[in-house]
Amino acid sequence: MVSEAPSYYALRASLATSAEAWWSDARTRDDAPAAVLALLRGRTRVEVSVDEAAGALDWASGLDGWADADPKPLFLYSADGLR
Repeated sequence: MVSEAPSYYALRASLATSAEAWWSDARTRDDAPAAVLALLRGRTRVEVSVDEAAGALDWASGLDGWADADPKPLFLYSADGLR
């Protein structure tokens, strides 16, 4: 059986986290991906391609505070559910 790709992906900001160290570091960076910039400016979700999401999450995971945050400050949501 071939599974179809989800109809969309959304990069979302977690409202359940208090990852202040991560948010603080992210706000000072000038190399944030466009989707992350939108979240930093107040959006709670941004529709992205799977490649854009992967790049944004790779970037995000390199910032201070990511490793200690639970849940993570950003996550990928698809029409199929959380990733």
